[in-house]
Amino acid sequence: MAFLHLHPRATELFSLSSGHILSEMVPQGGVLDSKKEQRVISTELYSGMVTVYPAGSFHSQINPDCEPANFTAAFNSEEFAASLVAGQMFALPDDVVERTFGGSIAGEDIERVRSAIPVDMAIKVEECLAKCGLEKR
Repeated sequence: MAFLHLHPRATELFSLSSGHILSEMVPQGGVLDSKKEQRVISTELYSGMVTVYPAGSFHSQINPDCEPANFTAAFNSEEFAASLVAGQMFALPDDVVERTFGGSIAGEDIERVRSAIPVDMAIKVEECLAKCGLEKR
C-alpha cells in the first residue's frame, strides 16, 4: 500500500503490468461531484490498465489481494518529489494542526496521532505477509 501522498512537481502515469490495485485520487480543491462535495476518483486497476495522477493530486494505491502486483510509475519531471500528506501535516506546530481540524483534535491527541504515522511511503512487507498468512522467504 502506498499511503496518501502527492507529487508536487510532476504528473504520474501509473501502469499496472500484473495484479490488482485499488486507487483513490482527490484532484485539486474546488473540483466537486454531483453532490457538491470534493470529488474523489476511485479506480480499480487490473493487468494492462493505466491511470494518471495530475501533479499535486492526493492519491494512494493498495493491493487488496494476496497476489503480487507489478507496476511502473513514470513522471514528467526528474524532480517529481513525493510528499506524504499525514506526516507533513502533523509536522506542523500543534496550534496549526488543531486549527486545521477545526478544534476537533487537540493536545495529547495530536501527539498520539503524530507518533502513529508511518515514516515511509509503503506499508511494511511483514504486515502484508501476515495478512495473507505467508512467511517471509
